[in-house]
Amino acid sequence: MRPGFLGLFVTLIVTPVLAQQPAPAQRPNELLAGKLLYVAPMDAGLKDWLVDYLRPWGKYEITGNPEGVDLVLKSYKPEKETQWENRAGVPMPKDDSRRTPLSRKKREELPAASFSVVDWVRNEVLWQADVVDRKQKKDEPDPPAGPHTTIFARDMSPDQIAHRVATKLREYVTNLEKGAGSQP
Repeated sequence: MRPGFLGLFVTLIVTPVLAQQPAPAQRPNELLAGKLLYVAPMDAGLKDWLVDYLRPWGKYEITGNPEGVDLVLKSYKPEKETQWENRAGVPMPKDDSRRTPLSRKKREELPAASFSVVDWVRNEVLWQADVVDRKQKKDEPDPPAGPHTTIFARDMSPDQIAHRVATKLREYVTNLEKGAGSQP
């Protein structure tokens, strides 16, 4: 037999065997598989309120130590990106007060705060809630529970914001559990 023929013969035999191997199993969402949750320190006592609202749920064991946890719930305040303009050849930050009144460009709404649940091992955001300082418009649909949601927080106290965050997270995880239970 010639070497080229032998290589072709081996390729034809081995390729179907490799093709029959099952695909690697898809990893479950860590929000479903996770057991230990760390709530990071937050402003305005939000951490204590969140712990008080999440603990009775019983889905996660809340811990005060961030080492070795499955999930981390943290909050941060997004910062507006600085925009620059040239003034006499020198780059300077744009001054919003100098805008012309005819400018009808819709400004992007920056959240007052964002809450996120992060997979501690992979540092991957699994769920995020942006808290915006306005009321929901009457014709605006209610935002879905996740994985990215919006919470309208005009005139809300910190405990009300924490309650809304905990409720949205719980609603999203419950929907994930229902979806995972219906799959074969």
